[in-house]
Parts: sequence; C-alpha cells; structure tokens
Amino acid sequence: MTREECERRRAGRPRDPAKYAAIVAAARAAFFARGFHSATIDEIAQAAGVSKVTVYSRFGDKETLFEEVIRAESARMAAVFETGAADGQPLEAQLNEFGMALLGFKFSAEHLAVDRVLMNEIAQLPHLAHRFHAAGPAQCMGRLADVLAQANADGEIAVDDPALAAEDLCGLWTGLADLGVKLGLEPPPDAAAIRERVARGTRLFLKMVDRSAVDPR
Repeated sequence: MTREECERRRAGRPRDPAKYAAIVAAARAAFFARGFHSATIDEIAQAAGVSKVTVYSRFGDKETLFEEVIRAESARMAAVFETGAADGQPLEAQLNEFGMALLGFKFSAEHLAVDRVLMNEIAQLPHLAHRFHAAGPAQCMGRLADVLAQANADGEIAVDDPALAAEDLCGLWTGLADLGVKLGLEPPPDAAAIRERVARGTRLFLKMVDRSAVDPR
C-alpha cells in the first residue's frame, strides 16, 4: 500500500486514539531496542494488541511508522517549550528545559542503541535519512529557532539568523560529548551532568547574544 493510499484510507474512517498510541509506543520500543531493520510489523502489532492489517492501514509501511515515532519524540520535546512559555518562565529557564529534554533523549540508552543501528541502515536506505531528519532534528531545531526568533523580536536577545543561532546553542549544549559516547570513549552523562552542561551552554549563549552588548554602530 502506498503512502497516498494509506492517507486516503485514514481520511475515510475515524481514528482510534488508543490504538494509535499503542502502535506508536510498541513501534518506539521495537525500533529503539533493535533498530529499524530488525524490528518487524508482526512484533509491533502483537505488542500493541492489534492486527498487522491495522498497522498497515494506519501507517502504510514501516518507514512511515518509524517517521511517526520520531515525530512523537520531537513533539514531546517541543511540549517542554510550550509548558515553559505557559508558566511565564524567563528565556533562560525555557532554554534550559529544552536542552535538558534534548540531551536527556539524545543520551538515553534507547536512543543511543537505535542511533548506532540507524547509521548503518541509512547507508542502505538514503531516503530514510531525509525522512528521519525532517521528522526529528529539523523539527526540533525549527522549534528552537522559532523561540529564539521571538526572543529577538521581543528585544531579549540579538541574533542575525535564528536557525544558525539554534545550531550554535545546541553545539554549546552537546560539545564533543556526543562523539565521545558514540565512540565508546566515555559513558553517557547522567541527569546531573546534563543539567550542568546545559546550564553552562545556555549561559554562554545568552552572553554572546546579549542585546546590550551589541555595538550600536
């Protein structure tokens, strides 16, 4: 079944949120535990308590299901920003919350496992790299860039390119720890280490984009 056919079928029948959530949760567990290729629709359907036909009718193929899992993770991280904004937190606190969510996910055992497998599988399925990037990293960076753009418009910071500024901030948060963990040179940082790393990165970033430090000329 093509993705277009899947969309048409889904448009013609009411969604069952409980089944949808169960399928995505089962797929997340399977993909993160064994990687994209090793996980099967059969095991995902069984774990979700639905038929294989139900999985295919809702998602069309395994790649689309994988993309939905990544979208769900991205939405979870983006929700951290919404909560911070709703609570009236200052920009630094909002950025720290997002950084904690991002690095907590990035250095989780589940993500590290799927990340290692995915790098090998992307070489065989290059189009999967585009779908993964669009569904995950691009959405996260886009949301972060939106927040920085709004802060710039509100006069809190001064950035010439919010998208590049978002990349700068993520680089300060992550540093070389990401590479060290992937190469097995160091263990993933714990929650306390992540909190310290994020707070330091955010402080440095805000100093660099402090509007009062911009030369008025």
